[in-house]
Amino acid sequence: MILTNIEQIIVEVPIPKPGLSTSITAGFKQTTARHALIKITTDEGVEGYGVGTIVGQSIEFLKMVPTKFLAGMIGEPFGVEKVMRVLRIASEIGPRPWSIEMALWDLIGKVCKQPVYKLLGGFRDKIKAYCSTAELKKPDKMVKDAQEAAEMGFKGIKLRARRPTIEKDIEVVKAVHDAVGDKIAIMVDGNQAWGHLPPIWSVKTATKLGKVLDRIEATWFEEPLYEKNIDGIKKLRQNIETPVAGGELGNSIFFYRDVLVNDVYDIIQADLAFSGGILECRKIAAMCEAFCKNFIPHCWNTGLAIAASLQVIGATPNCPWLEYPYAPPCWTPDVRDAILTEPITLNKRGYVEIPKKPGLGVDINWDVIEKYRVKNSHSIITD
Repeated sequence: MILTNIEQIIVEVPIPKPGLSTSITAGFKQTTARHALIKITTDEGVEGYGVGTIVGQSIEFLKMVPTKFLAGMIGEPFGVEKVMRVLRIASEIGPRPWSIEMALWDLIGKVCKQPVYKLLGGFRDKIKAYCSTAELKKPDKMVKDAQEAAEMGFKGIKLRARRPTIEKDIEVVKAVHDAVGDKIAIMVDGNQAWGHLPPIWSVKTATKLGKVLDRIEATWFEEPLYEKNIDGIKKLRQNIETPVAGGELGNSIFFYRDVLVNDVYDIIQADLAFSGGILECRKIAAMCEAFCKNFIPHCWNTGLAIAASLQVIGATPNCPWLEYPYAPPCWTPDVRDAILTEPITLNKRGYVEIPKKPGLGVDINWDVIEKYRVKNSHSIITD
């Protein structure tokens, strides 16, 4: 069996009005859910699928990956370790190309007739989910969303911070805690204080919110400071008791080695689409286990990427949570997972099943892809 073709297809599914204004891009209304789909095919007709980051991939750069970086290697679908090492180099000079690696694992699982998590070792068949919000809403609206999340069965909710003042963030956190703090866990994400330029959060500012999180016994404080501000993050950890999480934008095990050796975070949150794909993230999770730290992958992405994260989580003992992106009315499973035949859902107990079908465990909805494919975006990367 050899690989014969790699294709990229860009799909943009409309988001319900008024559009999504995430905390990272506050003020900009996102009107479509972008799926940067990779399809690989073998000479025996087996197909594998992967997806890039939510902001999409560069078609021109991904065209270069097989021809310039993987020349002479692309024919063997089972050589993931070799391919991954080359993709790691490619990721240093262009967009993250890990969707190709993800598609290889999907293909391998289908050939072996096993879900990927079993090929990676297998540990669990379900995982508790937390509701990962997106927008900087006012206290009353955030409370309403939190109450809905609790009623749906979510075990936790992650709130977005970085409003115009830290006092406004604190007001939201307190309001949500008063409403649902006895029902579900609360996490807070500062997104490295993006959007405040100037000023970016200082250690003092982050500590002020962190002390509030201590009092409500928050589950973690995510990316409160710029990830390169290692001294600041370590000082913040000394100032507060709430675990500090981060690391979603790292792009190889070497970044996470340094983070772990220097004891920067309590919880590591590598992202499959950013940080190295399935194999690399499983390695990162193993390193975290050796340092007695939890690995909870970041995944504010579309359904295919969530399926890939679930496969890694299914083989990772030190992962207690799934990030489940949910921001109604605009970012719901029917939009987020539109290119899948079935959305990824949680059960009434707040758990998500690890997909059991071969590969990533999900099927592609070609009717949706054909309907919302971006004109002229289909690219045959190899012949």
